[in-house]
Amino acid sequence: MTLLLISAQVEMRRLSRSGLLIGVLVVFGFFGLAGPALALSMPEILKAAAGTEQLRIEAAEATPADGIALFNQSAMQLGLILAVVMAITSLGWDARPGSSIFYRTRVGNLASLSVPRLALCCLAVISSYFVALLLAVGLTTVFIGELPPSLVGAVGLSSALYLVMAMSIGFLIMALVRRTAAAIAATTVLMLVLPLLNSIRAFGPWVPTTLLTASGADFVDLALPMLSAIAVSAVCVVVAGFAANRQSLRRDA
Repeated sequence: MTLLLISAQVEMRRLSRSGLLIGVLVVFGFFGLAGPALALSMPEILKAAAGTEQLRIEAAEATPADGIALFNQSAMQLGLILAVVMAITSLGWDARPGSSIFYRTRVGNLASLSVPRLALCCLAVISSYFVALLLAVGLTTVFIGELPPSLVGAVGLSSALYLVMAMSIGFLIMALVRRTAAAIAATTVLMLVLPLLNSIRAFGPWVPTTLLTASGADFVDLALPMLSAIAVSAVCVVVAGFAANRQSLRRDA
């Protein structure tokens, strides 16, 4: 228990001093402000862009669902990448020969060292996302219209699970390759390619990327993708812990 608490405290200091914590909060918060504002002004933007004699666009008025949808689309791009970077760098000590040797020769089970750090990163990202979500909901309610609580709950839960899944995948890749830049690049590419699974009909009912379109889906349709995201997250963390324990000492500079 002492090791778990110490690991969490060390990780909290790292997030604070590196600026990752404030960075994630600022990024999500920005999109929480910009999403509803963009939805509200989108008709005027389209009219100004295409208001010519040859081309005329009739844009519908913004709906409350548009405010949340635009916020989530933006937040789950740059915010997702930052979340993945946060999870990967929580294992950054294993990418440096000195700290890798130090920890591996003093800790029997590396999962007790690495998993609390990942859990704290997930908690920080989810908290930042929910702060931004509440901000987007508040602005949408004031300037566009009231949002159904079921929609807010579905979007929030779906996005939180997807963020945790993406961070767990990055955590696993980092545990395998033990190279920070390579892990970030590989995970980013994988996250960009993963939504293509939605185009495969056989994967449609349960593929986790369905959670990215939670604002336009029924909560019942999201049950299987949520379970899939939870399962993928759990498997990634378990395999990462096993792989970390099996890795040899790094002595390369």
